[in-house]
Amino acid sequence: YAHGERRWPVMIKINESSPVPIYQQIIEGMQREILSGVFAADDRLPSIRDLAISLKVNPNTIARAYQELANAGTIYFKRGQGAYVTPKSADDLLEQAQAQMEKHILEIIAIARSMNLDRQHVRKIFDAVLDQQEVK
Repeated sequence: YAHGERRWPVMIKINESSPVPIYQQIIEGMQREILSGVFAADDRLPSIRDLAISLKVNPNTIARAYQELANAGTIYFKRGQGAYVTPKSADDLLEQAQAQMEKHILEIIAIARSMNLDRQHVRKIFDAVLDQQEVK
C-alpha cells in the first residue's frame, strides 16, 4: 500500500443468495467492523476501489453503501482523501449495536411465530446458542 496506508482485514462477507441487497450487507458489515473496533474514530476506511476489488463487487455498490453510512453520520468524507469513521461516544455506539440487534431479534421472533414456537422455546434456543458461542 502506498502512502503508509495500513492494511485492513476484510471481515465483511457477502452472501449472494441472501435476500438482503449487497449494498445493505456492506453497510451492516462496516457497522459491525466499526462497533467491534476494527476501525476506530477518524480511521481511514478502505477506498471504494480497494473494497470493491476485495469483496468482488461493483464499485458503485460500495459507493452507495458509503454514501448511506455518511448520511447516517457513521462515516465522513475528506475531499480527495477518502472516507473516515466519525468519532462517536460509547453511548452512540451502544445505541447503534442495540438497534441492529433488535432488528435481528424481530426477524427471529417472526420465524418463531410462523412455526408456533412459544417464548420458552425461543429462550431455550437463544440460551443454547449463547452457550455454544461462549457469550458471557
